[in-house]
Amino acid sequence: MRSAHFPRPSVSNLTVLLGILFVSPALNRSIHAQAASEEEIVVTAEEVPTAYGAPPGLSRSRLSNTTQAYVLPPWAFFFGEIFEGQGFRHGPPDYLFTQEIEMGLPYRFGVAAESKFERFNGGGGAETVSLEARWALADWNKIPLNPTLFAEYKFGVGTIRHEERPPPPGGGEEEEEEEEGGPPKVPDAYEVRLLLAQEFGGRFEWAMNWFFEKENTGDRGREWGFSQAVMTPVLLPNERLKVGLEMLYKNFTTKDTRGDPLNSFVIGPTVAWKPTASTRLDVSPLFGCTDDSPVADVFVVFSWLFGNERAEAEAPVSTRFRYLSDVSYSRSGKDSGKEMKQVAYVPPCPEWYGDREWNVNLWGTYAFTNTEFAPNPSLVDIVQSTSEGGPVLGTYDRYIGGDHAWGGGGDIKYFFCRYAGLGVEGFALDAHKPGFDIFEDQAVPIFVHRRINHNHTVGAVLGTLTLRYPIPCTRFAPYAWAGVGAIFGGGERDTLHTQGPPDAFAVNAQTEHFGSETKVLGQFGAGLEFRFSRHVAMINDLSFGVIDGPKNNFGMFRSGLNFAF
Repeated sequence: MRSAHFPRPSVSNLTVLLGILFVSPALNRSIHAQAASEEEIVVTAEEVPTAYGAPPGLSRSRLSNTTQAYVLPPWAFFFGEIFEGQGFRHGPPDYLFTQEIEMGLPYRFGVAAESKFERFNGGGGAETVSLEARWALADWNKIPLNPTLFAEYKFGVGTIRHEERPPPPGGGEEEEEEEEGGPPKVPDAYEVRLLLAQEFGGRFEWAMNWFFEKENTGDRGREWGFSQAVMTPVLLPNERLKVGLEMLYKNFTTKDTRGDPLNSFVIGPTVAWKPTASTRLDVSPLFGCTDDSPVADVFVVFSWLFGNERAEAEAPVSTRFRYLSDVSYSRSGKDSGKEMKQVAYVPPCPEWYGDREWNVNLWGTYAFTNTEFAPNPSLVDIVQSTSEGGPVLGTYDRYIGGDHAWGGGGDIKYFFCRYAGLGVEGFALDAHKPGFDIFEDQAVPIFVHRRINHNHTVGAVLGTLTLRYPIPCTRFAPYAWAGVGAIFGGGERDTLHTQGPPDAFAVNAQTEHFGSETKVLGQFGAGLEFRFSRHVAMINDLSFGVIDGPKNNFGMFRSGLNFAF
């Protein structure tokens, strides 16, 4: 603030000046108001995505591929595609694919959802679906190391394809038991973590996680350990490139091995590159240091940070980020010396969703069932067990078949208001279902048997009701929907009829084949939409289909594009 300096008036002008001041006080106030308005400073801060004063690098949900830190800014969204490849000293490698989305909430809260898929030894499918929550105890730097509490619940939706421990020498009995009863299901589990994070010297960002996880069923596995990472910017401006070091230690036991834990420790370099201000690519090749560790554990993560578009820019602790200011001058183009004030400029909030609009969605889908056909059942055992009244076919899905199917679909909806819309949805799945064909006649005698595979397309058409909530001043809209319609093309099955004594080599047996059926389908789900522009968006969601009993029901992940007009 500066005071104004005027030249001393002469005696001849003094009378005129006094008259103006006494006769026109209103005019005088108007002149000052005009001068003040002309000399406002408009501060246009560079938008810096920081959470409660934390440096931007510690406000992205993950500091590195194995280590999470602090919380997101309110109404910011973090979306990550995570690949992990593990190479072992025994057996084939294991590949894990994870899709994660997290939302920052006020008062230092955050919620997230995560789905994980596995590819191992030629098979693959969904493994878990998780719900997460975290809460930072205070604003940044109010408490040393900025502790944050984290809780997660994992729902097992697939089968166990790879055990934590190496297979026992000789295998044998365990493998036979598993084959007869079918692969065990992934158990539900819960996990708690303590997240610590700090910036040192304005250059080094550090985070550490302590975690404990316990399975609710099965072998009741327990896992505890820690991950740690440190990062620093190099070479590129605006911290577009960072390098560092990270490590991960895990101690794992089951109910039968509490005194003999598996100790895994991996360590290696990590690199983070930001192609744009909102996106980041992280690569971390970690290497095992113990006999129980993978030979290599490689992470590749691509992430986006969106939202918080109208939130006030917060000054981070690091001095590497500055505000930009634009001073508007008076009409004369010079500083008039009058008192100046600062005015924060907040841009108008963009409208990404219309009050009335048509939406056309195109998406790919992955469907997973509640049950799985027992692998490689013996056809002789099928005859034997059926004649004894207890077929050993295992549990299998009775409509789609197998344990999963890929497909695609689309829907069209009309939103008659911003929050609700009606539509029609259709999808098709490429399904495969194993089966058998057996014929045995003791009068001939003859025994004909072969395995068959039902390759079929399962389709559905539904009418839907969709409810959504476009979050103000963001590109995001959580939504939920429910629909009812018909599903067709599935339900093929094989039934074996036997007559005679309970002996696989003395009965008469014949397989009866049943074709596809059309059934009523109910479907409900929830997801998140992100608008790239007013007319193009990305959608991701999870739904459940109800047909006719638990052995027919299925889950479905969808990901695709929405075109709004």
